[in-house]
Amino acid sequence: MSVGALYPWTSSGRALLPLLYLLIIPRTCFEAGSLSSDKSLSNAATRDPCQTFPFPDHVYFDETSVAGFIIFKSNKTDSTKQDWTMSTNTRVELTFMNQAYQIILLTDMDLDVTSSSENCVSGLEQFAATLTCSRTGGLEPITKVVTFHVLPVNEYPPDVDAVPGIMISEGNVTLPFFIERLLHFFKDRDCPKDNLVLRITEYSSSERDGSQFFIVNSSTGYLYQGKRFDYEETAIQCGLGKGGGNLNITAEDGPHTTSKSLMVTFVDVDDTPPVFVKSECSSTCYTCPVSAIIANVEYAYQGTVATDPPSIKALDPDTVPTNITYNMEVYPEKYRDNIRLENGTFVLLQSFANFSGYAEKSDFTVTVTLQATGSNGQMSDNLTLLINVKVPPTTTTTTTTTTTTTTTSTANSECSFTCFTCPVSSLSAKVLDSYQGPIPLDLPSIKALDPNTTPSSTITYKMEVNPSKYNGIIKIENGTFGLIQSFANFSESKGKSDFIVTVIVQASGNNGQTLKKCVLTIYVVVRPISSTTQQITERASSSPMKDIVIIVLALVVALLSVILVYAVYRLRVQKKKSEDNVMSYEEVKRNNGEIENVYATIQN
Repeated sequence: MSVGALYPWTSSGRALLPLLYLLIIPRTCFEAGSLSSDKSLSNAATRDPCQTFPFPDHVYFDETSVAGFIIFKSNKTDSTKQDWTMSTNTRVELTFMNQAYQIILLTDMDLDVTSSSENCVSGLEQFAATLTCSRTGGLEPITKVVTFHVLPVNEYPPDVDAVPGIMISEGNVTLPFFIERLLHFFKDRDCPKDNLVLRITEYSSSERDGSQFFIVNSSTGYLYQGKRFDYEETAIQCGLGKGGGNLNITAEDGPHTTSKSLMVTFVDVDDTPPVFVKSECSSTCYTCPVSAIIANVEYAYQGTVATDPPSIKALDPDTVPTNITYNMEVYPEKYRDNIRLENGTFVLLQSFANFSGYAEKSDFTVTVTLQATGSNGQMSDNLTLLINVKVPPTTTTTTTTTTTTTTTSTANSECSFTCFTCPVSSLSAKVLDSYQGPIPLDLPSIKALDPNTTPSSTITYKMEVNPSKYNGIIKIENGTFGLIQSFANFSESKGKSDFIVTVIVQASGNNGQTLKKCVLTIYVVVRPISSTTQQITERASSSPMKDIVIIVLALVVALLSVILVYAVYRLRVQKKKSEDNVMSYEEVKRNNGEIENVYATIQN
């Protein structure tokens, strides 16, 4: 319905007119009011674009961003022109394009230094810029501050400068012993400087790895000696010590690692005695050391003693070149002047036969003990040479004269004097390395007698064992030698080859004089043997039964000889009868008499 439809002023029209005004006028006013409100808001926004801020308070970008890189872009705005501006800044620039704001990087922002030795430049990680929006109508401009953050990136692995060699010395040091601050040499180009983490890693060659002697504080980089070492240990003496070892240090800064091998020098202290080795060896390592040698010679032999190894020498593990002096003792002492050590080889100046005037009547053993003294005055363990002398049998009968002296003598324990066969100067025995108990000897026991005093005289004994490590398991009680433990148990593991232990006993009497040394040589058998017992003896036994057997055999031989003579005689008689056929009465009588004599002889 329009207003014009009510134009005819009729009664009905006049009646409806008030209602018409109620319907039309409010609606018209509402529409007019709405249009006026929308227009006023739109005009306000158009007039003041600074009411909206299209930027964040903080902008983040990493240090690898290069010049020209867009580090921020706003959403699209309603403005068709740039309302916001940025104060002058050499690092970033504000632009407006396609109704959106952009912030562009003007320069590279790398935080790192060109050399790990340089210090980082402070202040590069953060900066700020001021944004301003100008307003019309005399209104104050609006300003905002935007903070820019440069995020560091870990780009480079740690660098390491030339690290000096490390030297550690054997001996008593307070552990842990400070050596070096390694962070002086391990550094990083990345800024800000990250804390490097240091650790010890295994060296490529296990034989040259010296890491077992060191510890490192991972955060401070302090390197310490954490373990004492002995230069004479096989691992050092025969490997690390001679050419030095290596210590591998690894530095980590997160994603990157860098390793550096440091040279380790083991400083030796002259604290070890010399060691006997084979002549061809230049060290005391592995199979080079020698502790005992055995040789077999004939009684009449003269010249170089054939041994295995052919020659020996002493080396001082602590000094090069070595300055060694030798001291040699020979038992029995009477042969001392007959044996020489020349260039590591033992030589007999004369045969034992010539030197002794052929006085020896049976096989015997000569024991040579050699000791070396180093430049520090320390003495080596004894090297023992056993010379087994083979004396050929002889039919010459000699008279043995025993000369007694005023010194104490070692004798068979069954003797009460030092005459004839009683004195004893050397003994020998063979035992398995697993044997424990009394040592089997030719003589069950020995004792020392003083010829000038009563049997109740006081005798003191001194015993020396070579090698000295076995000194604690050999004892002498009531003249009998015994093993407190087996050699195998005492050494905790069985050896690989037979060896010799020499026991030297010396007695002193009331007058303070000492007896000539009595030597017990123990052959220790390590290799398996067929015997089911645990002791091996090589003793010649004699008994009354043996003597009876010899006498019976002699009688049988004599009887057979008589029978043989008689048989020959009968053959001759028969032959003569056949030739003469007839015998005279005197011949028959003579023959009968001879026969009776033969029978009488047989019966006797």
